Parts: sequence; structure tokens; C-alpha cells
Amino acid sequence: MGADIRYESNVDGAKRLPPTLAGEVEPSFVVVGNIPLVLRESLLPKVLEYGTRFVEATKRKLPPGIIGPFSLESIITEDLEVKVFEFSGRIVAGTNLYIHGSPYSLLYWDEPMSMGRRKARKLKLAISKNLLELVVT
Repeated sequence: MGADIRYESNVDGAKRLPPTLAGEVEPSFVVVGNIPLVLRESLLPKVLEYGTRFVEATKRKLPPGIIGPFSLESIITEDLEVKVFEFSGRIVAGTNLYIHGSPYSLLYWDEPMSMGRRKARKLKLAISKNLLELVVT
């Protein structure tokens, strides 16, 4: 599990400008990077529930369901409501692409664990147990 903030030029930089200069900048939302994020603890149960429910729904609707990395693209309102607006069924910043993984992957695996390393480990384990068909489609 991972979380990130999408950094978009120039709207994210413009808010740091003095008001006299900010008005001269035409807002754009070009993604230029992602910043790892540690979520507020009170949000974790809801975020984990959404992820679990998403996996369960994919199993019901399209067996065997999603078996690889995915991201629930979301915003969090000022009232701390999580609003999911789409999912990405691939490796994206929120899926923990960072070199040493996210703080959450460190807690889960008890060592730094990027998404690539995690996938390699799971594939190696599946091959050694002759269960590769359970982790690939």
C-alpha cells in the first residue's frame, strides 16, 4: 500500500507566489511528479476498506479479479471524506513505485519493498510452489 500527492505544474507552484505574481500565471495541471505521502491515521481504515471492497468487487464481476498492482485515484475533502474518482490497474505512484517502497510496505514486509521487488518476490514464490497460474492471467 502506498499514497502520494500528484504534483502538477504550475498550479502547485503558483500558490507559493506572492499574490501580485500569481495572477499572471495561467493555471495548468501537467503532472510533473509525485510525492510520497503518509496518510493521517484516522483515514487508514476507510482507505483500506475501499481497497478491500474494490478487490472483492473485481472478483465477483470479473473472476479471478484484479491480481496485480492498482491505485484508487482519490481526493480527500476538507471534511476528511475520501472520494474515489477512478482506478488505475497498473503501477502508478500510489502503488508504491518508490525505490525503497512506502512507509506502509516497510511495516508490512519488515524491510524496504518497492512494487517491482514485491512483484519479483511473489513471482519467484509462485514459481517455486508451482502456483504461477494463480498470480498471472
